[in-house]
Amino acid sequence: MSGMLSATSVDWANKIRCNVVDGLRQSFQDGIFTDIEIEVSDSVFRCHKVFLCAISDYFLAMFTSGMRESVDSRVTIKDLSGSTFKAVLDFYYTCDRSVVNADSAEDLLKAAGLLQMITLQDSCEQFYAENLNTDNALAVWDLAQCLHCEALADKAKRFILGNFLDIYTEPDFLHIDVERLNELLGDDDLRVPEEDYVSDAAISWIKHDISKRTKYFNEICVNLRLRYLSEDSFSKLLTFVHNECHITDSILEGFMENKRYSFPEASNSVVVDTPLSSRNYENMLVVIGIHRATGILPSVQAYSFNTKMWFKLSSLPFDPGVGYATCVLDNQLYMSGISLRKAYVLRYDPCTNLWDECCQMPEKRRYHEMVVACNRAHAVCGWNKRDGVFTSIIQYHVAEDTWTSLGNLRVGVYSASACAVENTIYVFGGRADDSTRKRDIQAFNVITGQATIINQFPSAVTESRAVALNSCMYLALTNGSIMRVLESGTLSRHSVLPNFDRFNFGLLQRGNSILVVGGDTRYPSGSSQFVDIIEVNGHDGKVRILNDRLFNNASAAACRILLIRRVILPRLSVPGIPH
Repeated sequence: MSGMLSATSVDWANKIRCNVVDGLRQSFQDGIFTDIEIEVSDSVFRCHKVFLCAISDYFLAMFTSGMRESVDSRVTIKDLSGSTFKAVLDFYYTCDRSVVNADSAEDLLKAAGLLQMITLQDSCEQFYAENLNTDNALAVWDLAQCLHCEALADKAKRFILGNFLDIYTEPDFLHIDVERLNELLGDDDLRVPEEDYVSDAAISWIKHDISKRTKYFNEICVNLRLRYLSEDSFSKLLTFVHNECHITDSILEGFMENKRYSFPEASNSVVVDTPLSSRNYENMLVVIGIHRATGILPSVQAYSFNTKMWFKLSSLPFDPGVGYATCVLDNQLYMSGISLRKAYVLRYDPCTNLWDECCQMPEKRRYHEMVVACNRAHAVCGWNKRDGVFTSIIQYHVAEDTWTSLGNLRVGVYSASACAVENTIYVFGGRADDSTRKRDIQAFNVITGQATIINQFPSAVTESRAVALNSCMYLALTNGSIMRVLESGTLSRHSVLPNFDRFNFGLLQRGNSILVVGGDTRYPSGSSQFVDIIEVNGHDGKVRILNDRLFNNASAAACRILLIRRVILPRLSVPGIPH
């Protein structure tokens, strides 16, 4: 008959289950057919044995054991409050998951474990997993381990490892026990850009109760990758060990050894081997493009300073053209430019090792800069053949994938450098529309839209590179001068790179140092690209050439530092030579 539902259109199994539960709920609410009283604290609940056995292995064992509880009409449960047991019954009788909330989840999870209620436990664990954050992750991890909720404990630990930089500064971190501290510090998947942060976390934890925690120093340091500490961080650790932990000079000498370090355990000196491998996550140097006679190949590589290895990342989807710009926002790399008359904005996600296209900029730009200020990406200045130079500064909105205009610089330029301190973008020199080289230091406030010229260089500056470090700005000029620029525009010479005459080099911050990476020369002899990496100390300006090297023909102009999980990337079959 046309008016009847076909048998296949109804989920009869689910319909029957709902009908049974609805009937039991009504019977529970009306207090009929109940055959057991559950006394919890000062409350008594009239329930159905068959229902309790269906939802709880605890009650099933009780009522089938032949013990007194199986024949008596009253059972007393200790270690639970009346309100918690009422919430348990509401969860099952009324199928109301809203009873699991921030106020009740811990008590309900404990009740689920005590009463062996799997569905309630799963619901509580899912609630915690859905609501993990940097404030509660340590407490959830501790609770899950205490209650033997292995899946939740693993989820919470993974969250802590992935958000360690935010969590180790929380007050709760100082109160975790040494076993859990070592479990975190010893994990290869601890997501830290540099080993320095792990050392800082260990020092902070010991300092919190130094009289009782110094004895754990040896086992904690086994989990530090001491070889990968920066000089500043290693010096800080040495000072702490000597001055606050009162380690003897003879033990410090052992600590200074390259491969083996000594620490006291109780009253004795113990020599320990430190792990030689670096962690899976690392701040790596990402190099975009390879010089070839035909232009720039869209190959992308990453270099590990710890392992001295090159890794292959996903290639760009097309030839990037010349004069492209990059920035890093929330550990994702953004790149913009013009390729074969097509304007583009690309985003690289190191978690997926994939590039995707974003909303194009309103104007086609090359020889521009991308700068992060106020946790937003901005495109600054630039040029194209049709429109000439740009004065406009535009801002990218990640969530909406849109661009908006913020205002204009006082002077339009291209081939300038730029960086930001707090809410102000600074633009240094550049070329005007007629290729005239400029001397201006321009400042643009991204909040107010106000643009000013705050100073001028003694001579014109183009093709420089800029980076912000500790609220100061550092400018690397093509002649090797490293200039220090304050927010006021005050200039001073910070350092000089000897025998330096380059353009298209990279300038990066790494710790408290500045890295000058590669570059091209206008006077080639053999290869026209440099492959060295020069470190400039941000404090005293001391210069040293690192043992780390680029591969031949690497394009360093738009290189960036990015936190990458090294183990997912293929190592290049021939070190230093991309394929």
